[in-house]
Formats: sequence, structure tokens, C-alpha cells
Amino acid sequence: MKKSENRAETSSFTVLDPRRREPQVEFQGINARPETLDGKKIVVVNLHGGNEEIMESIASDLQNTLPACHVEYYPVKGRWADLKPEDWEVMLSGDAAILGHNY
Repeated sequence: MKKSENRAETSSFTVLDPRRREPQVEFQGINARPETLDGKKIVVVNLHGGNEEIMESIASDLQNTLPACHVEYYPVKGRWADLKPEDWEVMLSGDAAILGHNY
């Protein structure tokens, strides 16, 4: 018996299960809609996917349509996958946010 033949007989393999089991998540519902946007801050966030013009126009049109609320247009500086703490600070500072990215 050759050495290579003997080695093949004693080899072992580990088989991994590629299926993923997600943890059970309890549905929490959605946030209640505010009765009005008057006095609220809406942040329109551009995550830079080639949609600069449309995101700027959404912010402008929203401000013109709802003059009693404050609309802030915020273009993320850098890649959407590398959000910095200051990006999160701006996004979370609003009462509502519209996120735009061209996937």
C-alpha cells in the first residue's frame, strides 16, 4: 500500500451548514405619525449615489410646500458605508429624515 493511499483513507472533512438561522425578532410597530410638521425639523440626507439634483429639489420643494417646518439638506461627506459620528448627529437631530441613495 502506498503512503498516499493510506492518507486518503484517514482524511476527515468538516461539513458546514450554509443555512443561516436569524434570531426571532418581535414586531414593535411603527412610530406614530405626527399630527403636524409645523415647527418640526426634516433632514433630507444625500448618501451620494448619483442623486444630488433630485435630493436638492426634494428639500427645496418640501420647504416651499411646508413653510412652517424647517428642512435641512445634508450631503454626506464621503461614502454612505463610512458614515461618521457627525453624520449620525445631523441625521438624528431631525424629527424626520429622508434618506436618498441611488442603489
